Amino acid sequence: MRRREFVFAAIACVAPCAGAQAAAKLRRIGWLTGGSPKSHAKVLEAFRRGLRDHGWVEGQNIVLELRWAEGDMTKLPALAEDLVRSRPDVILTAATPVNLAMKKATFTIPIVMASGADPVGSGVVASLARPGGNVTGLSGFYEVTPAKMLELAAAVVPQSGRVAILLDAKSPFAHGSHRDEIERAVKSSGLRAEYFEAGSADDLTRAFSAMGRSRPAVVVVPAGSMVFALGEQIVKTATERNLALIGSFEEWTEQGALMSYAISLTESYRRAASYVDKILRGAKPADLPIEQPTRLTLAVNLKTARAFGIAIPPALLARADRVID
Repeated sequence: MRRREFVFAAIACVAPCAGAQAAAKLRRIGWLTGGSPKSHAKVLEAFRRGLRDHGWVEGQNIVLELRWAEGDMTKLPALAEDLVRSRPDVILTAATPVNLAMKKATFTIPIVMASGADPVGSGVVASLARPGGNVTGLSGFYEVTPAKMLELAAAVVPQSGRVAILLDAKSPFAHGSHRDEIERAVKSSGLRAEYFEAGSADDLTRAFSAMGRSRPAVVVVPAGSMVFALGEQIVKTATERNLALIGSFEEWTEQGALMSYAISLTESYRRAASYVDKILRGAKPADLPIEQPTRLTLAVNLKTARAFGIAIPPALLARADRVID
């Protein structure tokens, strides 16, 4: 009798211990973006796929804590603080406003960027080679794309033609040296530009209404967290108002934009999973160099070009990495 009681007591003691060990193996990965489950569906799946490649599977050894700004960048500080309270082991972010909001919310929890413009100039990291602090990851290399998009615009717009430049008000391109670079690129392209800034969905509606009256030859949209989050709305509105778009995201060209010059965001999020893996295995963010993209893709939508009566020069088509017809 005493022996049976001893066995049952031993089992009762071991079971909670085993459960505690299993629970301890679940690592928590935070996620904060400016978008929504819909706008970020592809990149979230790419991130999950990257994690699985390194042996991290939801429900088995990791839990994802997802937070979404839904295109409203004013929500970022509160979302960042809420995510910190969930005590994740590492946090995945993307885009400069999100990276900065997350960095402000915590100086200790490791942060991995999946993308972002000019992480050194924006103050997110100390240097690309040695980030320092608690942030590392990938640069989106977006700081080089506005000048390239204006070069593309000049190839399809008559000399001294008018273009609209739609700037995400929270992006680095709306102010400072990056804004100055855009203005210099406009002058060197021989184009005339009208600038619009938008910080919300309502701002976008007003901007497109104004563009509809001024009738620019094309609309150039540099990268930004808010404009990516509301990308489907931007492409749809531009199409309805007969405005041809040149953007920073290949997904837009698939949806009907004229052209895009961009990195592969799905590849960036998949690569970001390797940083998360290293940190979960003990690496320090300060010691992991920032990775820069090695390739940007030029995509052209010929169907859209024909609809707008825009002739794409053969030399430009020959340079395109992807032609949608």
